[in-house]
Amino acid sequence: MSTDPSFALQSLIARLEQHLAVVSQSRGVAEASVDAAFGALADAFEDYEDALYDQYSELLPFTIPADDA
Repeated sequence: MSTDPSFALQSLIARLEQHLAVVSQSRGVAEASVDAAFGALADAFEDYEDALYDQYSELLPFTIPADDA
């Protein structure tokens, strides 16, 4: 069962807002909260893109950087 693209979009927007809040309060990119917010945002992005593809066979013009660690 696929996710409704509208629901996935709202989740993505919420994660974008959460990411901004965490980054604006952080003291540096090495903070675990920034990493966690990035991961949650990346997951929400992928969920939205999957929902778009499942429903409309469309992809977004963005990619998530690979973690080379």
